[in-house]
Amino acid sequence: MEQRQGQSLQRTEEAMRRLGAAIDRLESASARVGAGDLLLAGELRGARDDYARLEETTRVVSTRLDATIDRLRDLLED
Repeated sequence: MEQRQGQSLQRTEEAMRRLGAAIDRLESASARVGAGDLLLAGELRGARDDYARLEETTRVVSTRLDATIDRLRDLLED
């Protein structure tokens, strides 16, 4: 009976050790995912900033092109 209790205790201790190792791996993976999420959020913010700058540049270019086309039309009509 003592032998069975000893084996049971060993199995329980081994299971606890494996559980602890699994928890450590999960925490490590969670930290990596969290860091990845932060990286993605930063990249998304950067992409949005780039988009806003490009949108503004497009607006300026479009306005200048429209003005140039209007001037050319005026010149051609004269």
